[in-house]
Amino acid sequence: MAAWFTVYCTRSVTAVTADDILAGINSADVWTVAEGFGIEDDDAVVAACNALLIEPISDQPGLRFRLSYRPPEFRPVIVHVWDEVEGELEEADELLEDASGAGLDRIRSHLGRVTEVVAVELGWSQMEDMGVVLASLVAEFLAGVADGLVVDPMDVWWAVEDGVPSQLAGPARQAGPPAAGDGGIG
Repeated sequence: MAAWFTVYCTRSVTAVTADDILAGINSADVWTVAEGFGIEDDDAVVAACNALLIEPISDQPGLRFRLSYRPPEFRPVIVHVWDEVEGELEEADELLEDASGAGLDRIRSHLGRVTEVVAVELGWSQMEDMGVVLASLVAEFLAGVADGLVVDPMDVWWAVEDGVPSQLAGPARQAGPPAAGDGGIG
């Protein structure tokens, strides 16, 4: 089963390369973001950063990049890009039916301008390791370059402004602000 960071973009990510994403990750404070996700093992952070490889995928429609941070026998993080957004927008509308938060009007207005949807896919087991950190950083980077809003695997909506994520809304049961010390989206 997959977990997803979904980015609703008003600009295209077509020109974004694997090197661009890698540069975006490298410019982030990966250690602080990892701590925000409860990962305090510096060796795990260093190992993932040293093994980090982002490759373009061109042989499968809708798949754009493969992000590996562990040996090849482990599941990678996959970045999907869809320019047919109607189905994705319907899913977003369904999420908003049960959402609350100060940013609902902003989200609805934004969805009316979406031209592309990026989905960063990872396994649920990767929500406990550096996979969640790297996936969130990819989503934040793409949201920044493509004027996107992000929905994390817990259905919380985020904006990224000047490189800083801020929570807009979430499921009514989780709509409060993120816990102190959170390092990023998620």
